Amino acid sequence: MRKVWAIIRREFIERVRSKWFLISTILGPIFMIALGVLPSLLATRTGRVNQIVLVDQGTGGLAARVQAQLGRSGRFRVAILESDPEDGAAVAESLTVAVRVEEIDGFLLLSAAIIEAGSAEYRGRNVSSLRDMAVLESAVRQSVVIERLNRRGIDPAVVQEAQARIDLRTMRITKRGATGESGEATFILGYAVGLVLYMVILLYGINVMRSVLEEKQTRIIEVLVSSLRPFQLMMGKVVGVGSVGLFQFSIWTLVGYLMLRYRQVILGWFKVPAEAMNAVQMPSISTELMTMVIVYFLLGYLLYAALFAVVGASVNTDTEAQQAQQPVMMLLVAALVVSFGALGDPGGQLAVTASLIPLSSPVIMPVRVATSDVPSSQVALSLAILAGTVIVVIWGSARVYRIGILMYGKRPSMKELWRWARQS
Repeated sequence: MRKVWAIIRREFIERVRSKWFLISTILGPIFMIALGVLPSLLATRTGRVNQIVLVDQGTGGLAARVQAQLGRSGRFRVAILESDPEDGAAVAESLTVAVRVEEIDGFLLLSAAIIEAGSAEYRGRNVSSLRDMAVLESAVRQSVVIERLNRRGIDPAVVQEAQARIDLRTMRITKRGATGESGEATFILGYAVGLVLYMVILLYGINVMRSVLEEKQTRIIEVLVSSLRPFQLMMGKVVGVGSVGLFQFSIWTLVGYLMLRYRQVILGWFKVPAEAMNAVQMPSISTELMTMVIVYFLLGYLLYAALFAVVGASVNTDTEAQQAQQPVMMLLVAALVVSFGALGDPGGQLAVTASLIPLSSPVIMPVRVATSDVPSSQVALSLAILAGTVIVVIWGSARVYRIGILMYGKRPSMKELWRWARQS
């Protein structure tokens, strides 16, 4: 045990003292602050004003109505250009040139048939802005609806009153009752939990692989094996690198907690108005969730670190390592992709099944816990399966690792790795 502790201590100190650990530890909180502040800052910004031309091809008063709607949005400054339908191609060509030389941002073509056909065309440089296009489409649609109602003798004001906006507040209910947490805040929390777990497990799993490969390339591994059993060496590396990850993860967690608690003060430093602070709701983090995240991080890290250690032991160069690590990385990527589905339906069959599969449960189950009430029986079953799988994988990985770290030359095939696991 003393020898294993020496490996753990060496791996921990070597990485904590590195400049990359310091940089990543500092960048993590900066990234969190940016995520917390930017949405509130963006809520106070209206964006740039787009200069567009509205080509009126005999629509009557519809063009003026669209111009008024767009003007009220604060995102468009509209000039009306009346044109005959026969000159449509020439007008469009000249306006296209104006867009290309950046005199205007775009132009909207409105024909007399829009009332019946319900179609218009916009050409411009800002078509990739979903927000601008939504404002433009809404203005045209509302103007056409009003024109249609007027033609049929229906008062548009009555219809608009009947269609007045209704604000629906969403509030999450847990076993403890209503939490006051909105649906948006719950989604943000679940998304952040899944993404952070994916990144941390992947990052430190790859660190284990590179540590094994580096010592194998420099032949230091041969000296270490002379005084340590391969299993002790592998576990020392896995636990040592994992302790670094847990240490850094704890720092990030503490910073995140302080940010949520003193969010009003932090936003005040950036002179964010009070209404913008309240416009973006932040999630609340319970002790149960934090415990679950830490437990699944540790078990998930042990599982994937053992697999990455095998990858490092079975290859000889960085190029081979990049190729050999792809299958292991794809398992984590698949878990991240499934977590997006779990955000929308945490109690669905896909989410429940994925939270029980050990290769994906380290990411999926914490996401489910963050967004819904998961039955205790499912959590216990998931942890039991994951813990059992970790033991089996570490046992098998140690047998492959025992041979692989001293093998040079041709990279072993999957068949040979399987034989090593059975016979070593």
